[in-house]
Amino acid sequence: MVKSKALILCEGGNDVGFLNKFCKYLKLDMKRIVIQKIGKEADKNGKSAFWKEATYRTIKQQVNLGMYSKILFIVDADYPENDVIYGGFDNSKKGLEKIIETLKFTEKARYFIACDPINKIGNLEHLILSTIDDRKKECINELLKCVLEMNVHSDKKIILSSYEAIFKESPYNYTHDNFKELRELILWLIKTE
Repeated sequence: MVKSKALILCEGGNDVGFLNKFCKYLKLDMKRIVIQKIGKEADKNGKSAFWKEATYRTIKQQVNLGMYSKILFIVDADYPENDVIYGGFDNSKKGLEKIIETLKFTEKARYFIACDPINKIGNLEHLILSTIDDRKKECINELLKCVLEMNVHSDKKIILSSYEAIFKESPYNYTHDNFKELRELILWLIKTE
């Protein structure tokens, strides 16, 4: 008999890398968790794949076979002005709730929307930035201000993720309250009834 695992579905490679680090920080048995990105490389916004039932054909079969006992969907809030269907916290929430219901995963699935917890916009990098100490945050915000005045990249993701290259040690503060909801959801994933 196959022992079921917990499944985390996210948007991209950076998310997978962060979630692996976060789960290791929580001292979780990584043999019990599968972290998988959704969407095609060619799809500029992998997030749109989250709303398509066809995306989950194989995953649904695996859930029905007992391979996965619980699922956590993780998407970025992004910006409503960039995409009125998938962008923004509220649109992401509605989309996730709808696909979880469509797949009949309501008892087995939860979701987390990564963003700046204050204004509910942005992505995982905005969440991470919200947890670092004020001095490092000020440094990154100054860099953002300077670069964005040059109108080089509207997404900000490249600059926001630069903290890993700038600081000798990644400034993740996994104990910060802004990670509390994500921490609780991941712990729910591995909790056995």
